[in-house]
Amino acid sequence: MTHSIAIVGNGRLGTTLAGALRTAGHDVSGPLGRGADGFAADLVLLCVPDAEIEAAAACIVPGAIVGHCSGATPLDVLGDRERLALHPLMTVPRTGASLRGAGCAIAGSTPQALARAHAIATDLGMRPFAMTDADRPAYHAAASIASNFLVTLEAFAERLASSAGVPRDALAPLVRATVDNWAAEGPARALTGPIARGDSATVARQRHAVAAATPDLLHLVDALAQATADLASGRVPSDGRGMRTIRTIADLRAALAAERRAGRSVALVPTMGALHDGHLSLVRAARAQADLVVVSLFVNPAQFNDVADLDAYPHDEARDSVVAAAAGADVLFAPRASEIYPPGGTTQIVVRGPLTETLEGAHRGRTHFDGVTTVVAKLLNIVQPDIAVFGRKDAQQALVIGRLVADLDIPVRIAVEPTVRDDDGLALSSRNARLDAGARARARALPQVLHAAARALAEGTPAREVEADGLRALRDQGLDPEYFAVVDPVTLAPTEDGNALVLAAAVVGGVRLIDNVSALHPAPVVTDRTAQPITTGGRA
Repeated sequence: MTHSIAIVGNGRLGTTLAGALRTAGHDVSGPLGRGADGFAADLVLLCVPDAEIEAAAACIVPGAIVGHCSGATPLDVLGDRERLALHPLMTVPRTGASLRGAGCAIAGSTPQALARAHAIATDLGMRPFAMTDADRPAYHAAASIASNFLVTLEAFAERLASSAGVPRDALAPLVRATVDNWAAEGPARALTGPIARGDSATVARQRHAVAAATPDLLHLVDALAQATADLASGRVPSDGRGMRTIRTIADLRAALAAERRAGRSVALVPTMGALHDGHLSLVRAARAQADLVVVSLFVNPAQFNDVADLDAYPHDEARDSVVAAAAGADVLFAPRASEIYPPGGTTQIVVRGPLTETLEGAHRGRTHFDGVTTVVAKLLNIVQPDIAVFGRKDAQQALVIGRLVADLDIPVRIAVEPTVRDDDGLALSSRNARLDAGARARARALPQVLHAAARALAEGTPAREVEADGLRALRDQGLDPEYFAVVDPVTLAPTEDGNALVLAAAVVGGVRLIDNVSALHPAPVVTDRTAQPITTGGRA
């Protein structure tokens, strides 16, 4: 798809972007001088110094989307209009640069603006990733370290090498190979040299040489040596809250290997983020049962049968990181989708039978649980925990995972912790945040009807009658139920036995909710001060 785009700013980046966009088939004006108004373009990209972005944006005619190409500047400097940001993660020298294959940080004030930034980055062969304003300082610092600071280090190496008569061009192949190894293998495998192999005598001689040739940089060498030693030993640097954030499988395995060598046990709490008190109760339970707690943060695309549901799933890693650390997590494993599902992968882990083909499997499609079992199997293989902790709210999922672990002889203990509920009885869920006030009020009926069903079963009401009454009660309360089932708590087969599990799924306000209760332990109805208890079957 082509766009009418004006480029303002005729420096290195503006010239490079204008040429790349034209090559990609876009209708491009410019690069224009600073102060141009972008007339006749439906998108104006500002490729000007950060300090000039706000003034340049004020010149743009109303109606056009305005974007900047800064990695450090928030969106709001562009004014009260539809706006986007697009920052190629690439150094642009005077001779220009190829943007193909580069990462690209994107942002948008609306979903449409974000989609536009994504499309442009993709057209240029870049790999876009969303960037929040809150994360920009850390992102831009990382970019500076990976580019400018790296050049500073190489200049230091060049200066030190020259004191030994080594020419600059002799270092270049080493630098290129090192960067390539880091990109391909990650830090843990790319690291070589005397610190990595524990050769303290050689490290001491190196330090003496630095002190003699470049004494002003000795403090830098000492700091880098300590950071290298930490990396080599698996002590990945902390995020400042005592919790480490790790994004690659190689780095996670290296860090956990060091912990296991020290005799520490490991617990895994798999999550898809948007952490709430239900998740945090799992972290605390894991904390009580293991020396080291790993929380995985990965929105698994393979288990969503509805793209809109996947797109609407909340993402806030910065917040999740804070609350996970506060609950006692030691490691946050937050990989990108390409790390878990690299290109070319064709293997799935599939559990067949009633556990995956009824209830959630029947309504969300069998591929839902195929996605769950595949990602859980991968996480268990990656982390190799002693214990993995799940919540009882997803009772069917917990049974499927138990079957997976048993069938594949995976050496892990699966712990299933009780459902955590809000004050009004609603089971905590990341989806609850999408309920407006009216839908939230109606959603309270879901746990109330389930508990009423459990009491009716305890009083002898036949299970099939309880199911019919439950469906009717949910509809009467303004919910759209998908199923309401009384089943065996191990096999999920329909049952009349008193040891039953009552499960339900219903849509309210466009949000799909699930919940369950045990018929052996019917809880009292939880209501607010104005709500009336709900009954289903049996006596009130």
